[in-house]
Amino acid sequence: MRSLDDNFLSDLKGGFLSELAATVRSDATLALELRGGYVNVYYRGGNLMELRRSGHSAGAYVVSFDTKYFAAGQEIALPDRTVRDPADLARWLALWPGLKRAIDRWLSSTRANAEKEFQQLAVRDNNFGPVARDTDYYVCDIEFQNQHGRFDMIAVHWPSETAVRKKAHDRRLVFVEVKYGDSALGNLHAHVNHVNDFAGDPLRLAEFKEDMVRVFNQKWELGLVDCGKKLEAFSDRRPLLLLMLANHDPQKSALSRLLSSLPASPHVQVSIATASFLGYGLYDQCVHPVQTVLGRFGDYVLDPPR
Repeated sequence: MRSLDDNFLSDLKGGFLSELAATVRSDATLALELRGGYVNVYYRGGNLMELRRSGHSAGAYVVSFDTKYFAAGQEIALPDRTVRDPADLARWLALWPGLKRAIDRWLSSTRANAEKEFQQLAVRDNNFGPVARDTDYYVCDIEFQNQHGRFDMIAVHWPSETAVRKKAHDRRLVFVEVKYGDSALGNLHAHVNHVNDFAGDPLRLAEFKEDMVRVFNQKWELGLVDCGKKLEAFSDRRPLLLLMLANHDPQKSALSRLLSSLPASPHVQVSIATASFLGYGLYDQCVHPVQTVLGRFGDYVLDPPR
């Protein structure tokens, strides 16, 4: 389960953790993700803060920051990890500019996190950026993982057309697989098989949809999704598996071979997202079935001429 309990949500909405949510809302470089018993705040795909319930003190939370980010620069003295009141939280928030710089240095030295940073930018543009109400998809969750599987992003197809946007029920579930660069394409077939197997279990899929509805609505309550209303329910329509293949090199042929030989997927419809010129916004006009991509965008995905 990824949705928060009522007390945790209340603390973030109007309680002593509300400044955390407010700070994220005011900073487009940050993303707050719900993790059931805790939340993550991401910066450039890096974990700026993990905040989880204390197992020892009622009404208290424990902060974690991954000190691996200090490996590329000067360490910062961190305050007590327990957060019991606004003053405790304020001490951590005051450190965020310095902790961001630590993450910047670490990313520059390792050249890591490109795919995760791409995901975060996609969340920004589709959930709360300037064009969020014009795109046709909202992102419910990123980096989903449980005992049944792992998915890069979970989204809801909610077209921006006025008549459709008014309908908060019968919306399509979307699994998103992100591949950044051709070196990441090797396990594409395995991901298609995994998502198809997951979607082929009706009971598991129904529970998953219910949790994603709660996650979406809790983000909406926290002001992290710029949508006019809450989501009521997903439809029974076969989910979409949307491939976001960032920065494919048209001179390389691996993508052509992989797309031409995708495994059967009776429980999901596999499509590919293309950009609206440049950008991360997901528009229906830029989401195409695989065969359409192979036909319309052959210069980019087919084997280059020898």
